Amino acid sequence: MRLRVLAHWVALAAWIALLAGCTGAGSPAGGPAAPSDQPADMAPSALPDGQRYEVAPEASHLRIVLGTAGPLANLGHPHVIGGPVIAGEIIIADPWEDSAFRLQIPVESLQVDPPAWRAAEGFDPEVPESDIAATRDNMLSETQLNAAEHPMIRIDSLAIRGPQWQPDITLQMTVAGETSVHRVPVALEWDADQLTATGQLRTTFTALGLEPYSALGGGLRVADEFFMRFRVRALPE
Repeated sequence: MRLRVLAHWVALAAWIALLAGCTGAGSPAGGPAAPSDQPADMAPSALPDGQRYEVAPEASHLRIVLGTAGPLANLGHPHVIGGPVIAGEIIIADPWEDSAFRLQIPVESLQVDPPAWRAAEGFDPEVPESDIAATRDNMLSETQLNAAEHPMIRIDSLAIRGPQWQPDITLQMTVAGETSVHRVPVALEWDADQLTATGQLRTTFTALGLEPYSALGGGLRVADEFFMRFRVRALPE
């Protein structure tokens, strides 16, 4: 029996969200921890004036790695979710620390377990199409991402600190109606022609305010911790 799930995400996208591989059962390995340790009452403000960049979804990418947990974890297998799904806008302001962004990820566009992604994470690349279809159906269902009521994952910047080439970004992520705050280090490059931001985030469903999917009385479940990689490329408007 295979674990046919994607528990509530995010994340964030993307931005979150996220994204080291794991082998076999267990939580994904690698990547820095990024706890949700910011004040819960922080809220995104209006976007500032400045150089505006529009995200190019086809040149941006998100990968989310989910592991398995529980006494029967060896009956399941990890998943790699994502795709060229990030859209939105980024403003580079003066002063730099006032820069901001708003991003969104349409959950219907998330892809499940492409063989090349699984191989890159060190997993068996081949997953039966029936399992992929079942995972996708579950991912979009009312009990998981609830795509019918919450079609978008939303990511808004709250604060930017640090050097321009690798700032720490405090962001707010809203997934399936639940909002959480995270701090993410990002490698950033921009000029007059384009802006590119790359990074990774290790977090948990608990931090997102969500509950991982479970089966067999909790004996087989999605690991609470997951890992995301992202690349966001944007072009000046």
